[in-house]
Amino acid sequence: MPEIQIDEVCPKEEVYPMIVNFQNGYATEQFKTNDCTLFQDQNTGKKTIVTELCDMLYTGEEEEADLGRTLILARNKTTGKVRLIEVENIELKPVLKSNLDTTELNETSYLELSRKFGSKKHKQIMEHREKLKVNVQTVTEQMQNVTDTLTEDQLDLSAYNSVNSDEFYIPTINRDAKKVEDVYDVDAILTADEYEKIYSEIEGTDYIKQLNPFLKSIATKTLSQTHTVLLVYADTLLKLYSTLMKDISKKTFTACPYSGTLNNIVMKNFLSNVNGKRGRSLQFKDKSLCYSLVFILLINGYKFNFDELCQQLKLTLRTVSSKVALTGATLVTVGTKKVAQLKLPLSRPALRRRSTKF
Repeated sequence: MPEIQIDEVCPKEEVYPMIVNFQNGYATEQFKTNDCTLFQDQNTGKKTIVTELCDMLYTGEEEEADLGRTLILARNKTTGKVRLIEVENIELKPVLKSNLDTTELNETSYLELSRKFGSKKHKQIMEHREKLKVNVQTVTEQMQNVTDTLTEDQLDLSAYNSVNSDEFYIPTINRDAKKVEDVYDVDAILTADEYEKIYSEIEGTDYIKQLNPFLKSIATKTLSQTHTVLLVYADTLLKLYSTLMKDISKKTFTACPYSGTLNNIVMKNFLSNVNGKRGRSLQFKDKSLCYSLVFILLINGYKFNFDELCQQLKLTLRTVSSKVALTGATLVTVGTKKVAQLKLPLSRPALRRRSTKF
């Protein structure tokens, strides 16, 4: 290769040559020169070129050249003079819609180019993306119209808030009570009429024979009318807790066969009903167990044999201990056995994650 002597070096001036690349193609021998307009940003000093080719508008901004400079070698064939000229690179992109911002401009240009030059599969992909675009302003107006017509009853969040509260799992509790007898109010669990009606319905039936063995030992004691109702209530909830959902969903399912009144109360408060279908979430299942533990405490002198209860229910100590703590009772060791006892000060349940089985 012959040696070339550079006669002149031409650094960049206010206007300087630029090497142009087209985003959607390459220049061929049939390419004809055309006029272009040069703009300069007053803040950054960068230059932008705008030109029109084949009825399509092209524009581009000069690229950064932080790592070096681009130089071209130019030789005059007549004089043999060789010049080294500093240039810049710029990529021209087609402008399909002049009323779009920069982001929309790039997306729309890409879409149009895909429709014209892309494969069949790529065209389908781009058209699918276009259909998935959402007009934010239109959706905002639609949502505004919807929220304006909603009432407080339609947006009743009380059920959601109650399920995410510890108070959902137990009867009304007074954690500031000065006496153990005042922690739970039996008259707040059921009304006087409900106690009387349920007792009249279970009286004379063989409910004692069908009681859970753990509760049957409590039934041997002399119980008041109120405590008898709570005993049957607790037994119903324990059986509901262990019943499979496939049996509960049956139309013939009955929670309490001895009292229609108590059966309706349990079905309404410990099961859900969505679109006429009976259901039971983990929260409702835990609620039935927690309520039964409270009732056992109330009818058995505010304490019960914790180990024996776990054995009868075939549940782990850890599972039942978390429910006992929620009721306000404390686990104490008496000899070789553990006893759940409701005493002051009440046990404060540990913080736990919401909407999960605990």
